[in-house]
Amino acid sequence: MSSIKKRKKPGPKKIMFTEEQLKEAQRLAGLGFSEEAICQACLGCSPDTLLRRKKEFPEIAEYIRRGKIKSIEEVSNALYKSALGLHGKEPSVSAQIFFLKNKGKQAGNDWADIQQVETNINLRDALGSAQARIINAHASIEEETEQLSLKDVKD
Repeated sequence: MSSIKKRKKPGPKKIMFTEEQLKEAQRLAGLGFSEEAICQACLGCSPDTLLRRKKEFPEIAEYIRRGKIKSIEEVSNALYKSALGLHGKEPSVSAQIFFLKNKGKQAGNDWADIQQVETNINLRDALGSAQARIINAHASIEEETEQLSLKDVKD
């Protein structure tokens, strides 16, 4: 019989998640918890470990994604029902406006809240300004060098 023992892999033990932990992570993701908070609250690992496990096991990422999607669906449905007055109440004008501003982008309507920024840069002016700063900096360095060499000559 051989006295050679099989070596274990170096490093810490690989953390694996139980089905219960993953369902809790899904619930917390649906409540808006960050992945860092999910790690602290139920997974007992660092965010880096979670990131590695999500790459190794795509179903882990799927649990968190489903939690986020479920909550977005629920809130969207509640907003939609409120906007139409489907709760037995008057339609909510503010819910209608919010819905149109945020969801209307996809339909291409005029209510969509789109921000557009235009910037014009005159490249000639920008390069001229940069060149002037370089020339001033170079002249300043030459002046300091000259003063230091004069000081050395006096000493």
